[in-house]
Amino acid sequence: MSASAHSAPLTDPEITELDDLLAAIPEPLEPLDAVMLDGYLCGVIAQPELIDPARWLPPVFDWNFGDPDQPDAGVELTPDTAGWHAAKHERLLALVMRHYAVLERQLREDAWFDPLVMQPDDEQGHPLEGAAAIGPAFAPWAIGFEHALNQFDALESLKHADLPDLLACVRRHLPEQTGDDAAFKKALDDEHPLRGMDEAIEDLVSNVVALADLARGERLKVETVRRAGPKVGRNDPCPCGSGRKFKQCHGRDA
Repeated sequence: MSASAHSAPLTDPEITELDDLLAAIPEPLEPLDAVMLDGYLCGVIAQPELIDPARWLPPVFDWNFGDPDQPDAGVELTPDTAGWHAAKHERLLALVMRHYAVLERQLREDAWFDPLVMQPDDEQGHPLEGAAAIGPAFAPWAIGFEHALNQFDALESLKHADLPDLLACVRRHLPEQTGDDAAFKKALDDEHPLRGMDEAIEDLVSNVVALADLARGERLKVETVRRAGPKVGRNDPCPCGSGRKFKQCHGRDA
């Protein structure tokens, strides 16, 4: 399962198809919707480590995956899941992986992406405008992003002076905040109010791009340190700490 570096962005009909496929995932699994998925994938990409799809896909298909307090939280969606079938599974994976590839390329090369947020309506079905539209429009995206951070904690573990402010600027869109998060949101709203959807999109994108750049710098630093490490001789102790010689352990097939 690979994501092509030259994948084309999903079209509007494909985004609708993706959302419909996610919604069709059978119970008891609780999948993300397309908007939450968009935020989640950005949260995955903005990690200081490259995460294998085998790890980040299950929480897309079930919100409770891996939660020890939830029954059947370790069950993964497969082509053989009851109420599901192989054709749907293959198409869903293709759309998700293509969207991931596009977001990864945009964050890495373009320093910009178009977040998948919907124009919300009021109770009468009329489009909300200005600042009133921001909360309902961005909350699902921010919930998806936070879902990624709850699954993978490497980003929040970084010791970087800019990290708390950057995360706070994304988390300002989470609903029903309390404590320090609510205080951060109020301070941001007072000092840097967002007056409409366009301004909110630009603010969100700039902060997510900054988080991805910060994480990428950390990843490159770690990879450089690994490459600069001393070469292990075949008769030296294996670096894994097994106590065996390298040639009898991880160097067996070298």
